[in-house]
Order: sequence, then structure tokens, then C-alpha cells
Amino acid sequence: MKHVLSPREWYETNRFVKELESSYVPPVVSVYAPSREIGRIVRVLEEEKELRVGEVQTSIAKELDALKRSAGNLCLFGWKEGKEIAVKRLITSGDVPPAHVVDDEPFLEPLHDVLEIRYDVLLVLLDHGRALLRLYRGSEVQRQKKIRSYVMPKHHKGGWSQKRFARIRGEQVERHFKTVQERIESFDAEGVEMIVLAGPGEAKKNFARRYVTKEMADKVVVVEGLDFSSDEGEIDAVLVDQLNRYREKLESGLLSSARRSARRGLTVDENREILKALERGAVETILIASDYYAATPEEDELIIKMIEEAERTSAEVEFITKETVLEELHKHGSVIALLRYRPF
Repeated sequence: MKHVLSPREWYETNRFVKELESSYVPPVVSVYAPSREIGRIVRVLEEEKELRVGEVQTSIAKELDALKRSAGNLCLFGWKEGKEIAVKRLITSGDVPPAHVVDDEPFLEPLHDVLEIRYDVLLVLLDHGRALLRLYRGSEVQRQKKIRSYVMPKHHKGGWSQKRFARIRGEQVERHFKTVQERIESFDAEGVEMIVLAGPGEAKKNFARRYVTKEMADKVVVVEGLDFSSDEGEIDAVLVDQLNRYREKLESGLLSSARRSARRGLTVDENREILKALERGAVETILIASDYYAATPEEDELIIKMIEEAERTSAEVEFITKETVLEELHKHGSVIALLRYRPF
């Protein structure tokens, strides 16, 4: 699993997005400026002014110019509140595309992408003579390998006996599967969170039964609905579905761990008590609801201190994002700490 942002930055970015979603007044000017393109974005704002938001664009351009030496990529959103102009800004270490959008609501897709919890996934699309291996890091393809092995077609016209033909073809399929297995290992399969086996017919199931190693077995998911004619949209839809299932299963497992810890008296769900436990090095994991909203600046500061202390003491910080798991978490609070031992 790869967090694009540190836990603290993830929390602050998520809070910024939620505040923005509830506070804007249409129309909204949304501007994303990667650090190396700030000057160009300022020129675009000056050259492409719209009558209804010209003053907002001017304010954002001035803000960008003032921030051009900042370390990070800039995200600014502006609108008019009566005669006043409101500009909200975020500096992020996450990658954002250069963008200038005027719409009735903030353009937030780039920030949603930054907040995405990413996984390394290996797609293995195969039949009895072909294979496509594709390694994804998040939504990006990092490596790809195509394999084609010579395997006689099922129906052979010639003088061979059926048994001899089946034996030779079986050996060819076996060599093909072994080649695929070796290639999977060369893709560092132990480092991925999920291996998706797909393809037409029974090849994927035959491969899963005989050629998946013990080290890979827990990561393998066999899926239907993909073959070598599937387009990128169909492949993406299957992978997104599987990743959502994986994330929900992971989060459900974390909540189950919290229940077991609670039965042994090894959980804390009050923020100040959690901070005290963190300062004593007693916290193993903190579960934070992704929709948790600090009601006051003091509460917000306390959450940030908790996250910083967790990083200092090597405690895991997990943000719960799936709706069904969030509903269960809210029954116990929006933040729960799982303890290594009882600190007080």
C-alpha cells in the first residue's frame, strides 16, 4: 500500500477538501499550479479573464505570484461572497496537473486523486498459449510483459493418436505456465498487494491451482469478464472493483482487530487519552474516520499532534474510508487507538 501523502498531510488535505465542499459560493475558479508552471498559469489567468469572475482570477494570480517560491504544488480556489473575494489555498507535495477551471462548484478531482490510497497490483491475463503481465502502481502502469508460447491447437488433423497429441500439447501448456510463473516472480510479486488472474476459458483457474506459489496464494484473485480483446476501460473497471473489495476487507479486518483489543482493555477512544498513550509509546495503530471533522481549531490541532506523535513512535495511522466500515466505526467513535500495552 502506498500513501501518496504522509498521514499528517493526508488529514490536512482531506479536511481542506471537506471545508471547501461546504463553504463555496458559485461560480468558483479552481486553479492547480505545479511548482514549475506557476509563471505560465499566472499568464493564463491574466489572458483568459471571464467577465463574471475576472476579479477572482486577478486575486488568484496575485496569490500565485506571491507563493511562487513555495516548496510544493499550489491549489487555489476563489469566489465572490457579496463584494468580498474569498481565496482558499493548499500547498501539496502530491502531483497535480496544471488546470484552470471556472464552474459552479470546485474542481476537486486532482485532490481526490492525491488522497487516493494506492496499491501495487499485478494483472496476469492469460490463456493456454499467451499471457500479458502488467504491474500497476496506483493507476499507473509501471511494467508490462507479453508472452507467447507455441502450443498446438486443440483440434489436430494428422496421424497422431489422441493420447500422444494430448500428452505433447499438455507439455507445451505446462512449459507456457512455467514461463508465466517465472515472469511473475521477476515482477517482484512478493511486493504487490494483489495479483489478479484473468483471461478466457479455464486457463486462469488451471494456473491458479498448480502454479501459484505459497507466497503468492493469499494475494491471488481469479476474476471473470476479461480476455485479450478487453479494452482499457473494461480492465480498469475490473481492477477498481477488486481494489474496492480489497480495501473494504482490509478496513473490516482493522475494525475486527479493534474489537478484539477492546475485549482485552487495549483500546482508547478519547483524543487526549490517545495522545497520552502515544507519548508513552503504547499505541500500535490509530484508526481515524476519513469523514472525521474537528469542530474547533483546538481539536484540529490535537488530531495533528496525535498523528505527529504516531509517526515519531512508529505507530500505524489508518484512515477508514469505506462507508460500511465507517458506519461501524462511528458506533465506537471517530478515532480509536489500539494499544500495545496498558499505559495507565
